[in-house]
Amino acid sequence: MSDAADNQVRQQNLPKLRGSLGQRLLVLTVLFVMLAEIMIFLPSAAAFRSNWLHSRVEAARLAAIAVQVAPDMHVSDEIATQLLATAGVKAVRIQRDGISEMILRAPSQSMPYGTVDMRNPSTGRAIIDTCDALFMPKERFLRVLDTAAPGSEDIIDVLVSESDLRDELIAFSIRTLIFSAIISVITAALIYATLSLFFVRPMRRLSLSMADFQKTPENPQSVIVPSGRSDEIGRAEEDLAHMQNELRAALGQKNHLAALGEAVAKINHDLRNILTSAQLVSDRLAGSDDPKVRTMGERLVRAIDRGVALCQSTLQFGKAEEQKPQKTSVALAATLGDAFADACSGACGIEFENGVSDSVSVHADPDQLHRIVLNLMRNAVQAMDTGGTMTARADEREHTIALTLADTGPGIPEKLHDKLFKPFGASTSKNGSGLGLAIARELARANGGEVSLLRTGKSGTVFELVLPKSG
Repeated sequence: MSDAADNQVRQQNLPKLRGSLGQRLLVLTVLFVMLAEIMIFLPSAAAFRSNWLHSRVEAARLAAIAVQVAPDMHVSDEIATQLLATAGVKAVRIQRDGISEMILRAPSQSMPYGTVDMRNPSTGRAIIDTCDALFMPKERFLRVLDTAAPGSEDIIDVLVSESDLRDELIAFSIRTLIFSAIISVITAALIYATLSLFFVRPMRRLSLSMADFQKTPENPQSVIVPSGRSDEIGRAEEDLAHMQNELRAALGQKNHLAALGEAVAKINHDLRNILTSAQLVSDRLAGSDDPKVRTMGERLVRAIDRGVALCQSTLQFGKAEEQKPQKTSVALAATLGDAFADACSGACGIEFENGVSDSVSVHADPDQLHRIVLNLMRNAVQAMDTGGTMTARADEREHTIALTLADTGPGIPEKLHDKLFKPFGASTSKNGSGLGLAIARELARANGGEVSLLRTGKSGTVFELVLPKSG
């Protein structure tokens, strides 16, 4: 099974996430708001408990005043019961000068009681007592102590039922829960609408654009149009559009190369037949008794052999299948001489200064090295169409040889610098294909080296070829 099939099966076995990003965002927002409400619930419940106790103490003060203004500070049992019921307490006691006096008291009930001193409030103690009342209910009374009146040293001692307090706390909790749920839903809806408008919808737009581009990458309409936002999403849109445009250009270049391979495949057979016929003639010239004719014939034989090999390698380049180099020790000076003879006839008007020593050798494929140098020299010859000088120099380094080829041409336009080594990307000649430098760099890298542009300008252009040193 192929890797693609394995990935497809693996993706099918993965659990799918349910719900969209917006739905999950809405649920999480509700949960977080509810969590925040829970965190503030206990302090709110403690405050409610304190207010409830204060209200009972205040009602007890009023009831005590009603008893104190009665004749002989005495009221009937019926009135006492009404006063206690109205105040919501079970008993009221006043302490003056260390003497405790019962003001109102309900019929005696035998239950334990706890003490709450309202004169020294504590938030932490109030929260603990609130939790105790809610979650650990006890049948008991609460003895609430407070000042009898503002600025007075007398103490009012009020007895209340904790079950009444618990019932009020439960009712308060239910109201708070309902109110919190309403606030959570409204807040979540507002946050969801805001995030959906500013984040989820733009992210969905990015996702749909990527999906459309995946289906039809050659269609210009599938490229996202940036919205112009200045935030991270806007930058993501611009980066995606840039990437999609680059991919479209790469696909167009790939299609161009495929068309080139197909065209070369069609003419390759006929061209090889033509070169074979020329080879028969060149073989006769190479066997001539005339030394000059024989020398020209031998050169022609080598050129035709390279032409046949070039037909094959051009077809392979169109298919991105360059032949693996057969490396050996190659004399660089001789290769430069042969390449210049092929790139420029004696009448081209260009002077070649070969400053490379005969002892300099590189470790490379001879034919591919010839093609590299030939492509560089042809570019220089085309640049100096009215004549000039081509200079070759070699710099021996620790493990490599750096060859520089300089011409006295007009230089390469700045707009072509970025596309210089891309197939069909740049050509300074009207009839150029833009393949020469691309082929040269590809072959150089295959041989463990590199081709680069050192400098260019009105005084000429200098290319550098770096290859492993022989031995």
